[in-house]
Amino acid sequence: MQLGSRASKKYSDPNAWHNQFYSLVTTKINEEIFKPLFPEGKKCGRPNASIRILVAMSALKEGFGCSDEDLFEKCEFDLLTRKALGMELLTDVTPSIDTYYLFRRRICEYQERTDIDLMQLCFEQLAGNQVRLLKISGKCVRMDSKLIGSNIARQSRYELIHTTLVKFLKTCTLSNLSPEKEELAKEYLKEDSSKTVYRSDSDTLQSNLARIGNFIMEMLATFPATSPAHDLLQRLFDEQYAVKDGKAVLRDKKEVKADSLQNPNDPDATYRAKNDQKVQGYVTNITETVEEGKPNIITSVQVETAVFADCHFLQEAVENSERVTDSTIEDLYADGAYQSPDNREFAKNHNAMQLKTGKMQGGCRWELIPHDEDGLTIREIATGNTYEAVKAVTKQGSRKRWRIPWNNKTGWRYFEDKDIKAYQLRKQIESLPLEEQHKRNNVEAAMFQYSFHTRKGKTRYRGLLKHRMHAYSRCMWMNLRRMVIFQISTFQRSIFALFGPIREAFGSFKAISRKIFTSGADCYVSLRMTILVRQDSKYAPF
Repeated sequence: MQLGSRASKKYSDPNAWHNQFYSLVTTKINEEIFKPLFPEGKKCGRPNASIRILVAMSALKEGFGCSDEDLFEKCEFDLLTRKALGMELLTDVTPSIDTYYLFRRRICEYQERTDIDLMQLCFEQLAGNQVRLLKISGKCVRMDSKLIGSNIARQSRYELIHTTLVKFLKTCTLSNLSPEKEELAKEYLKEDSSKTVYRSDSDTLQSNLARIGNFIMEMLATFPATSPAHDLLQRLFDEQYAVKDGKAVLRDKKEVKADSLQNPNDPDATYRAKNDQKVQGYVTNITETVEEGKPNIITSVQVETAVFADCHFLQEAVENSERVTDSTIEDLYADGAYQSPDNREFAKNHNAMQLKTGKMQGGCRWELIPHDEDGLTIREIATGNTYEAVKAVTKQGSRKRWRIPWNNKTGWRYFEDKDIKAYQLRKQIESLPLEEQHKRNNVEAAMFQYSFHTRKGKTRYRGLLKHRMHAYSRCMWMNLRRMVIFQISTFQRSIFALFGPIREAFGSFKAISRKIFTSGADCYVSLRMTILVRQDSKYAPF
């Protein structure tokens, strides 16, 4: 097949996204990382496709934000996608979808057995190559987190209990039950729980919840714990019910924790409400480099269940980033949720790393001003009232406490030395220059790009391991796009700098045109400079 001159130029353009992807991602994937998936001497099969292509396909899928079907259609018929994977000839065979799925399943199974994430190792290896290629310093980084919903439906309490029970009953031999219990089990299998909730009033629903709870308790006692479905039902029963006098009693909603089962189709997903966002799923933490004049390369990606606190990400993220960049972090920018006593102590002992965060969560009611050795002046910010605190006696060693008269049961309001440290930290954060604060704020762009292809904040996946694979693949693509944009902008600046003196010499220009066309995953840049001199004089076009 012969391409036209314009199409051929785009196809072979070294700055085009597909050629950059091939040179910076596909060819740089170290296949040795995935060697444990195919041990020597075992009848586990060998891959009938290149590991590089399979990993690169995952990155392309998350870059395009497409389905598996669309991905394989692009790999079969899209010349640019094939070129990005290194399949230049029409006779080059695309890996089968079974090979693709088997490879991803083996990665998840290997992590479950060994707790080693091969996709993380691959991502860090690629990011390290990119950092070294552009000579990016890892001394300054910033991080932020994003709540991501799992591909599950939000269920009412009765729907959750019923669907989990049905999932278990489908794995059981119902003929082993008594005729009455077998008939009741078949009724639950036929029931549409969403319609039951819609048609029932509050009292009827409570009665149904009590009845199904007692039935679950009997099923758990009848069938042995030999399947994941049994374990899941046992977990649900323990979270939603308590046993009193031999009967299942529904727990109060306040007793059910956020890490309880949200949907039987994704046992890993947990619940979290953050500002106006309510999510049943996971939280992703992204760390990227910060250097003037260089692209921000993502160096660490962490995915945990939604209840995982932001401050718990920091120490591992620092270790991951330093391993990728091979340099020690000096400045770390994050929001106030990453502040904690443990993290401040970690930063202090970690080569005096500067932990520069945004405003801490919660308001500041008191201004605490220590003076002398044990003196403390306290001012209530809202009213302006000032108090001279009195040191209180404490039996806990070096712990210090002060108190002021207050209208409560004890007649005193107490303050500790940790309150003073928290106030001083707030003042330190608020005194940061505006430029320093903006360095942290810019990480929001990474969060937007990461979740760009989600639908209503949900991904296409279920399960913690699959969400981790999604995050690494998406961030591979984000790093590639940032490098391509950086190289294009660098080329443009060099061209403008080259023709700058000519512009000054000849005065006016009729046209300096630049066309940047971005469509989905395609990034085609055509830079055309036409320099014309004045048309109303004896000068001819230059």
